[in-house]
Amino acid sequence: MFYDSDKNIRKYGIYAILVIMLLYLLYPICAFPIHEQARAARLNNDNYIKWVDFRVPYEVIRKAYEYDAIHHKSKYIKFDFVKALAYLATKNGNRFNATKDLNELNKLLEMIKKGKNIDDFYGQNKYYQYYVEAYQAIFAEFIGEYVEEGSNEIKYGLKNYHPIPRGFWYSHYDDFGASRSYGYKRRHLGHDLMGSIGTPIIAIEGGTIAEIGWNKYGGWRIGIRSFDKKRSYYYAHMRKDRPYVQGLKKGDKVYAGQVIGYLGVTGYSNKENTNMGTKPHLHLGMQLIFNEEQVQGPKEIWIDMYQICKFLSHNRADVIKDKNDYRSVGLKKSL
Repeated sequence: MFYDSDKNIRKYGIYAILVIMLLYLLYPICAFPIHEQARAARLNNDNYIKWVDFRVPYEVIRKAYEYDAIHHKSKYIKFDFVKALAYLATKNGNRFNATKDLNELNKLLEMIKKGKNIDDFYGQNKYYQYYVEAYQAIFAEFIGEYVEEGSNEIKYGLKNYHPIPRGFWYSHYDDFGASRSYGYKRRHLGHDLMGSIGTPIIAIEGGTIAEIGWNKYGGWRIGIRSFDKKRSYYYAHMRKDRPYVQGLKKGDKVYAGQVIGYLGVTGYSNKENTNMGTKPHLHLGMQLIFNEEQVQGPKEIWIDMYQICKFLSHNRADVIKDKNDYRSVGLKKSL
């Protein structure tokens, strides 16, 4: 009797150990969204966000934008682009799946049509509030009212521009976080768009030139701080010898769609005006700024631009050659 009991104890003890080991292995996977959201909430304890991991797929961004634009003037259907994305991120723990989340987006729209408000679902939820603030910081000037050059008609839609104008080829893939080793080992905190030397580079959004000139990592580069100061755009590896549109200088204001310079392959050298030993490309970065201490240094927040660039491909500027420089025509002016 004692032997059988002892045997059972050993038997179930082994099972218990196996179950514990399995839970230990699965826990990081299952709990990842919870940890991620908890971390996001903790980072907001001192009243500003210190970390953003942008993962929304292009298909979801595009569909949420379409719903926002379609129902923009509706008195009864209040569909908000940013809040819809925040709703999905809260619901899925920031683990997006395009197919599933498109379905959830459709369900959300149907509930709104029945009189619900997006805030009715997660309005008081700290994670939802975090995502609303983070996504608002990213997309604040992407969508809104505008007029096109030569017209007084007020329209609503995508206002910001793709960095490569219409008619110029480019290729890209999601390379955010890839390893880099020049100078020191680090993560790639931008998005590379491969293209031809001399391709005009377009300002995604309007703002003030905060930095311009040579950098041993980025080569000839431009940094543009958005007018609301929530975003900073970084355009790097610009063309050797004539990297910028003539006359640009630090402190100048630029507008969305403006040609600011030309694609190249400069950088990775202490010697100014040096080309790298790689293919020509534009290094594009978007930095989020919730507090001025995040402007430079270890507290910087850079996000993955791949899905955003796919979204912006629906609004590419038209350019023409004007003497020695290209300039944009037919642009949208924000209201």
